[in-house]
Amino acid sequence: MIEFDLSLEILTEVMEKKVPFADALKNKFFSNPALRPHRNVVAGLVGCEIRHHILFEYLLKDIEGLTEEEKRYVELALANDYFFHRFAREEIDTIVAEKLGAEKMEKIQPLLDNSANPEEFVPLSVKRNSQLYFSLRYNIPDWALRIFRHYPHYPILKTLKKFGRPAANCVRVRDVVKAEELIATGEFSTSNTEGILNYVGKVALRKNEAYRQGKLFSEKELTKILIDTHHVSEPGEILLYNGNHDSSLEKELIENYGSSIGLNIAVPQTDDRPDVVKLIKEKELKNVNFFSAPDPMAMEAAISRQQDLVIAAPNSTNFDLVPTAPDYLLNFNRDAMDALFAQEKAVLEGASKYVEVGGKLLYVIYTISMKEGAQTVAAFLKEHPEFEMVEDRQHFPFESHQTAAYVAVMVKKENELTVAPPLNELSSLQPSASAGATASAE
Repeated sequence: MIEFDLSLEILTEVMEKKVPFADALKNKFFSNPALRPHRNVVAGLVGCEIRHHILFEYLLKDIEGLTEEEKRYVELALANDYFFHRFAREEIDTIVAEKLGAEKMEKIQPLLDNSANPEEFVPLSVKRNSQLYFSLRYNIPDWALRIFRHYPHYPILKTLKKFGRPAANCVRVRDVVKAEELIATGEFSTSNTEGILNYVGKVALRKNEAYRQGKLFSEKELTKILIDTHHVSEPGEILLYNGNHDSSLEKELIENYGSSIGLNIAVPQTDDRPDVVKLIKEKELKNVNFFSAPDPMAMEAAISRQQDLVIAAPNSTNFDLVPTAPDYLLNFNRDAMDALFAQEKAVLEGASKYVEVGGKLLYVIYTISMKEGAQTVAAFLKEHPEFEMVEDRQHFPFESHQTAAYVAVMVKKENELTVAPPLNELSSLQPSASAGATASAE
């Protein structure tokens, strides 16, 4: 069966060669148009296996004699029989039996026979509510669960459940088109945020005509809300350092402000953001200083004055990507985490140097790791008494904005000897109460 063979190739690329799932699909089907009719089925089957990969690995751990390729065959069969249900079980079992032979097939037969008992997909021998159970049930590696357990049980359980479901596909509607026109096509629906729509079309967003014409771009609801909430009036100036791989923050600033105020936008490398350069040129903006800053501690040559609003948005563990990239945590490079944490602190430290007295400093990071969020800000405030916490909040993906993000809002005061601690304790889950730039595009 061609779909099964293609699925095996894609799964091997993802799990053994560590190729991102989306890239593995693109590499296989973009280069061979004859295979494209099989793409959706293959993506569905492999995606299903990846979303339950930790469970399947656990079920096969005590079965001896299976090669890695044979394990992949069985894992795909289990994905189909337990969850996907696209192919008849007899058809898939025949394929697996031919690959494994009678002796090995006999060993895995009980697992295939268990497909009618969904309540026992996680073996009953695994204690419910244990860390192992949550890992198997929600496909979250043990190391990630140890990070999550800093929070109470209820929000984390809801987060784990949300991670297993596709996230809303949100788009920012530009001023070149009316939202009503897009909704009338039946491919978009309203969201909780003005200017943001949910894409509900049946084809990939990149194939949507309005998207292809540049009338909209992908953006989280929370991004739009943050930029709107902390609006800067004329004459004003904003600095954004965006270390994330997507460019929605800088595009939102450009679309939101146009030519009204000075915008200083720093990213690690502008060459990686042709969409931002294109947007600046399309709008013929002369007020946007778009520059490369591989070292966020060294932006003096590009910034000429203090800013009314500074947004520090470093790259992070990006747990917010889990719903859209099912292999994200499975292939996460844990060896790079220390360097990642150091870079996050450098972004906050480097960006903070440019906040005007009375101005705001926003720290925005797309994670639910306290170490990257609240603890990083708490350490920063201890070292910088000139900043005071106004409010902070950990956002969870099961909430209305469907985003995993920590946001802290600080204000720069006159220098003082002491500083109030963060208003939220590290276990708190609720929000605490409490001129022009030079145009360039490197």
